[in-house]
Amino acid sequence: MAAKSPKIVVVGAGSAIFGLGALSTMMQSSRLRGAHIALCDINEAGLRTITALAHKMNEAWDAQLTISSSTERRDLLPGADFVIVSVQVGPREEVWEQDWRIPLRHGVHQPYAENGGPGAFAHAARGIPLLLDIARDMEDLCPDAYYLNLVNPLIRTTLAIHRYSAVKVIGLCHQLLWGYALVGTILADRFGIPIPDGFHLHTNADNMPRFIPVARAALEHLSIKAAGINHFSWMLDIRDKHTGEDLYPLVRETWLARPRPDFEPLSREVFSIFGLVPTAGDAHLCEFLPFVSNPVTRPWEKYHLTLQSWDGNRQRRAERQALAEAIVAGRVPVDDLRDVWRHNMLDEGIPEMIGAVMDNDNHYHQQLNLPNRGYIPNLPDEAIVEVPGIISSYGFQGLSFPALPEGIAALCRRELEEASLVVDAAVHGDRQLALQALLLDPMVTDIDTARAILDDFLRDFAQYLPQFA
Repeated sequence: MAAKSPKIVVVGAGSAIFGLGALSTMMQSSRLRGAHIALCDINEAGLRTITALAHKMNEAWDAQLTISSSTERRDLLPGADFVIVSVQVGPREEVWEQDWRIPLRHGVHQPYAENGGPGAFAHAARGIPLLLDIARDMEDLCPDAYYLNLVNPLIRTTLAIHRYSAVKVIGLCHQLLWGYALVGTILADRFGIPIPDGFHLHTNADNMPRFIPVARAALEHLSIKAAGINHFSWMLDIRDKHTGEDLYPLVRETWLARPRPDFEPLSREVFSIFGLVPTAGDAHLCEFLPFVSNPVTRPWEKYHLTLQSWDGNRQRRAERQALAEAIVAGRVPVDDLRDVWRHNMLDEGIPEMIGAVMDNDNHYHQQLNLPNRGYIPNLPDEAIVEVPGIISSYGFQGLSFPALPEGIAALCRRELEEASLVVDAAVHGDRQLALQALLLDPMVTDIDTARAILDDFLRDFAQYLPQFA
């Protein structure tokens, strides 16, 4: 139990994608016994369900938590120690699909359109004003609290909070799990990891039941240190978790000398050229590269870069909502949610982080998104970089690494400079900066095309982008 019982505010608690898994892990944590968890969501029905579920877990698992809820975050923020934010502006799958379709009208094919590509501009611009409003409320009501940001595009949203507020912000992501699954697949024979036929790392909801067992098995055998930027991070060290043996030579020999042509071919190609294994898998890696969207050579076909399954995500959201409602109604036992992995939910490690701050644990966490303060010397100072770090009562501290290979650093710097322009454009509603940001995007190769995409974004998303009016 923490020396002091923390108050944890969850903004976006009704999220079917994030909320159930996060709530389950917090409720089961002995580290958080006696804490106050305050649940906030503007969706009243969703908030009622998640609050009832929280009370049910609290009683069944003897968590001894204080639980409160409100649709108004300012009612909950006073006295908060941690504010966990997982929110979305606009219906998630609907606006994501538009982020992809609008540039396609103008000949720009984005394989993913979430964190990079022109769609990521609209994604960031919709969310940043809300995230800053939350930060302003924190400055007023809980200025010493940590802002734990789980909102994509994570580099851009975390930078906006860091640059335009005084709160302590940390960006959190679980993407390194895909790196573990990647290496686990390459070294499956060594560790006896079963790999399904045709296995890949795509992030579609319907692939998660195949992906999670491989990733969990890899976590048992491997220790990976990676650094770079979110969804575009690079493995600097790959070890056998139990013996400490350096496995990078074996990965290089196995993957490059005996490739499996249908397994993450873009990641393999990038590894062979730039010398480090990317962590994110092809689905996210492709968002940051200038050589995956050529309409003549159509590299998305060569590398099997399938589109996100919006219908699959809608189905997953509906299933999780139905699960929560069934538990609240008593049709499904609450213990069904004890194992979040079984429901294809990911464990973010939030209770361990909070406990480390409260108890001065010196807890090692594999992925923290923080302002660069020498952690990666050849990336810009104060840009948001992703490194492992130590969490204690002193806060969230990144670990420092040698300079990235210059070709990789150049690709990262391009994204970080674009992110900086996107943030300033989104905060100030500056169309000229927005156009400049789109012209820095590796998938945009024509000025008139960039103008047309921007015009369509600002028209079609006008209700979500009032700062540009």
